[in-house]
Amino acid sequence: MRAVLLVDQKRHTAELMKTYLRIDGYAVDHTQDPKEALELADQIHYGVVLTDLVMPRMNGLDLYREITQHDVRVRFVFLITPSGDVLRLLGSLDRDDVIRKEPLSINEVIAKVRAAFTNSR
Repeated sequence: MRAVLLVDQKRHTAELMKTYLRIDGYAVDHTQDPKEALELADQIHYGVVLTDLVMPRMNGLDLYREITQHDVRVRFVFLITPSGDVLRLLGSLDRDDVIRKEPLSINEVIAKVRAAFTNSR
């Protein structure tokens, strides 16, 4: 199964991404809370985690570190809204794993998720 975990604070944006990812054949779980994302990832093997880079209480890189300690096969794609915090964290990321949220391109989301599954470990 091609399962995606979507971790995004903006409900409208998340609903849009969920809808199109499901149309493209993915099973998608969504949470706004990174702690809940950790719990879900402990229960289900996700092929891809699509997550905000900057979130309250835990950023996307911390979420990446936590999940990949238990599941090295999972791929991550990071959603960014350029800001000072994001620019500081961006140095740690592969540009192929990053999507700008503003303006959000659903075609780019689908393409990056497909590529992540194709390049899975």
